[in-house]
Amino acid sequence: MQIGELSRRTGASVRMLRYYEEQGLLVPTRTDSGYRVYQEADVDRVARIRCMLSAALPSGVVGQALRFLLDGRAVIPDEPADRARLAETLQGELDTLTEKIAALQHSRDLLATIVSDVRGDVVGPGRPGDPGGAVVRRSVRKAGPAVGRTRGAGRHIDG
Repeated sequence: MQIGELSRRTGASVRMLRYYEEQGLLVPTRTDSGYRVYQEADVDRVARIRCMLSAALPSGVVGQALRFLLDGRAVIPDEPADRARLAETLQGELDTLTEKIAALQHSRDLLATIVSDVRGDVVGPGRPGDPGGAVVRRSVRKAGPAVGRTRGAGRHIDG
């Protein structure tokens, strides 16, 4: 299939598919005239790429995950120090995602409470949580000329 069809089938823009190719995440073959040709398996690959990128994983980490998950050829360093650095990088990404998930869960819980309170008529005028009379309300007047200033032909204005 060509890039337009892959775009339609995956919902990824043609521009994004080219970006994935630039990053080494997607490797189409080329025809003699230079057209990209994608395989059926690339539909699933693009879905996985989009999922991982939407989880804020860097493209390098996505590439390593794809090689491990889909390509069956994980690129794991031979040297223990290199493996330790890779594990540290991946753990950092995992920790970041865990923190984001916790923050999103907290926001979701707060929003769910607010929705429940609004639907249950628990908050609002005269209800708990309504600042009501504790709020000092001030009227707002249009700003006029300052007191004691003169306007025009020396007329005095007493604001």
